[in-house]
Amino acid sequence: MAIRHYVYAAGIAAGLALFAACGDEVTEVTNVSEKASLDQVKKFKELPKCDEDAEGSLVYVKDSAKVFSCSGKDWVQLNGKDGSDGKNGSNGEDGSSCTVKQNKKKTGLDIVCDGKKVGSVENGSDGKNGSDGNDGTSCTVKQNKKKTGFDIICDGKTVGTVSNGDDGKIGDGCSLEDNGLGQVTVKCGGKTVTLVKDFCGTETFDSETQFCVENKPYLKCHNAPEKYKDKLNEDGSYDVKSFFCDTTDVLENLCGGKTFDLTTQFCYLNMVVLPRCSKVAPHVDEKNLEDDGSYIGYYFCHNGVLWNKCGGNRYVARTYGSEYDPETQFCSLKDPGDPSGLIVDRCGKKKKEYDVNDSMCVNGKVVNAKECCKLNGVGENWCEEDSHIYDVRTHFCDTRDGQSYKFTKIVKEIEAGKVYSETWMAENLNYVLTAAADFVSECRKKDGSCDKTYGRYYSWPTAKIACPDGWALPTQDQYADLFGAYGNDIGAFLNESMNTSGFSVIPGGYLNSDDKGDDKVYEVTDPESAFFWSKTGISSAQGKSAYFGKVGPNDVDATKGMSDVENINLINVRCIKKD
Repeated sequence: MAIRHYVYAAGIAAGLALFAACGDEVTEVTNVSEKASLDQVKKFKELPKCDEDAEGSLVYVKDSAKVFSCSGKDWVQLNGKDGSDGKNGSNGEDGSSCTVKQNKKKTGLDIVCDGKKVGSVENGSDGKNGSDGNDGTSCTVKQNKKKTGFDIICDGKTVGTVSNGDDGKIGDGCSLEDNGLGQVTVKCGGKTVTLVKDFCGTETFDSETQFCVENKPYLKCHNAPEKYKDKLNEDGSYDVKSFFCDTTDVLENLCGGKTFDLTTQFCYLNMVVLPRCSKVAPHVDEKNLEDDGSYIGYYFCHNGVLWNKCGGNRYVARTYGSEYDPETQFCSLKDPGDPSGLIVDRCGKKKKEYDVNDSMCVNGKVVNAKECCKLNGVGENWCEEDSHIYDVRTHFCDTRDGQSYKFTKIVKEIEAGKVYSETWMAENLNYVLTAAADFVSECRKKDGSCDKTYGRYYSWPTAKIACPDGWALPTQDQYADLFGAYGNDIGAFLNESMNTSGFSVIPGGYLNSDDKGDDKVYEVTDPESAFFWSKTGISSAQGKSAYFGKVGPNDVDATKGMSDVENINLINVRCIKKD
């Protein structure tokens, strides 16, 4: 059944419901002559759902000859009731009861009070849509001038009056009194209730237990330690930029501008809120946990257990190291103040720890991470020398001469959705080519001894074939991409600076020689910079030239070239791993 809304019917319902809510009985309805239409059902159970669409509608139930109004999700009967309970009018016993009944002609409804017909509601006959009466006159209910009842006004005319009962004593009304400070006193039937309607900015708050500062409510405090006694005002307010009231109603200093729970947390160095701990993990000395559950910054609390942080440095202020998940990770060193400590994943289903100096986890099993870098055909005595043992996680072996080299995998997000990722040698090549006499490479020292600090210096033709299997001499573009990934920041590549790339450059200049007879004497040039050959050549009238990568004290550059590359100028080599 579709509910048809009629303003006229809803206006009467609002008037009757208003009196029902206040406890005053309707005793008189007079001069109701305006026409309106009501929906009808045979039985109460046939009433539709009282929802937003039906709100304010009236429906006549035939078998009980009663009208019901949809109000607040419930169908409310509009019949008047005896004021027997006297909640709002102690003498309302004699108030007249009213009902609504279909008239004999079945053309509308009669309003009957105390057995007498006092008015009628006729079905609309002049509506454009016939019986639906969609164009019927709109009506409202308004308190009359004498304030003894309500007038029913349709199309600007008073067509009827609903008056307060004359016989029953008018019940006490309700009044509101604003007490200031956001408090309101409500008086109803001799009872008084004080409500709080404080607003602090856009939030409500209780002025008895809170105070407002800069449109934000704060909890009042009633206790303070001796050292903060003068910080607590008589009304319970305080400086919210420095203090807060904790869960035990005690004034406490903020920690780094934040509140915290003193029962489960503590403030470290007046800066950081940390959880209190109850016990220590293996390898952690109990003296590092205070009786109140606090501790210093080299440790952290995980599920109530104190663990050492990893990779800290006790000689650098506030370099405490990093936290980790002790259930799936461990620190390679138990000393939380040792910067060489590494966070490592536990191995296998049993989440084992292991000695990361010699071992590593491969496919869930702990295996040896150290191998021997040896030449084919050499004896086992070769591997007895420590210099021939290397860590496969950080180095690779050049089997041509048994030297190992450190490498670094550089992964850097250069823009949204684009990542630079390449593996480079982190040391200069130190291999001597001996297959032909024109392979030119020299040591930095004139005595012919080469160490791995600077490696060897190569002519360009020699450099192009010097890298070991699986590795290649980089192009000019590859150097440009590497430098560009770090915004051409010099410190990202220097070993003694930030070295965030891991490229680990030690400036060694390049070797330059004047051709004076058969013997060439090479001198170190520009020792404050580092130079590395690329395999990209340059067309030049002065002979063969090639680009190089440069890391200098003032810039990093991949756009400059070196002339006389046959054997006059010798520079270092870094290799890049092939895909």
